Amino acid sequence: MEDRIIDFLRGNPGNIVLTSHFNPDGDAIGSTLGFAHYLQGQGFNVNVIFPNEPSIPLRNSLGYSSSFVHIDQHERNKTKTIISQANTLFALDYNVSSRVGKEMSALIDNFSGTRILIDHHESPDHSFDYMYSLTSKSSTSEMIFDIIEKDGGAVDIACADNLLMGLITDTGSFKFPITSSRTHEVAGKLLNFGAQPSIIHERLYDNNSKSRILIWGLALSNILITEDNSVAILSLSNSDLNEVNCQPGDTEGLVNQGLGIKGVKMSVLIREDSVGSLKMSFRSKGDVNVNDYSRQYWQGGGHKNAAGGVSELTILEAIDKVKSTSKEIIIDD
Repeated sequence: MEDRIIDFLRGNPGNIVLTSHFNPDGDAIGSTLGFAHYLQGQGFNVNVIFPNEPSIPLRNSLGYSSSFVHIDQHERNKTKTIISQANTLFALDYNVSSRVGKEMSALIDNFSGTRILIDHHESPDHSFDYMYSLTSKSSTSEMIFDIIEKDGGAVDIACADNLLMGLITDTGSFKFPITSSRTHEVAGKLLNFGAQPSIIHERLYDNNSKSRILIWGLALSNILITEDNSVAILSLSNSDLNEVNCQPGDTEGLVNQGLGIKGVKMSVLIREDSVGSLKMSFRSKGDVNVNDYSRQYWQGGGHKNAAGGVSELTILEAIDKVKSTSKEIIIDD
């Protein structure tokens, strides 16, 4: 499929728009900005659209510029115009259009040009004209580099830096099981192109806001562990978020903290974004499949060891549901 996408790009793709999912994370930003800088270097007219604003550390990514990066939530009329004038639309780091939110998904579903999906999540939408989907890949950023390497064009520092950021964030700094020898090989090549991992780490992890530290403290102080010590449950109410003036990205990575407890095989973060609306995040170890679990119980999905979902339950009801249903997927050693 990489070859087909490359052949298409070597034809006449016209105006290109790159899109990624709601609440864009490091891989969403990294793959999208990295690819944008590569395509711009090849002479293409490229715009990037995110459904909502990334966190401050991600907005400080190398080469992030409002001259071509647009936020649908704030620039609806402009993003509609950009998409209507585009000939090619890329869907990066999401498997179905609903991941971009209700408003923007309609624009993607009704897009009349060529639609190309590049993603590593399970159960992709097969309606795209081109679909490059590999769940064995560590990140969409790694997949973008595979395309770039085969295409053979020049990789500038902004491209390399953003793709490496995507690898770092989606592999948990190369500690998650999805990390492969190819992932490390790609990282090494990106370093040779000028990416600086120490600066990426400092930008992402050493620039915490006061609200981020406070919200993590609230969640960790109220952590619940199931009786068999296999599941950690963190929760944040809407009043908690408002109390510390929680900002986009402040809870990024918080769910992983539960896995640091000895014996815990699954960690859950329940976040009440508004009354009656919960965002569920799941992380797991080994063969505990949170992708299947989130699909069955939480209208979600993702990867085997990292997934998300939603619920209209109260926090207490969701906690009880996690306790009762998680027993089905916890595998005894």
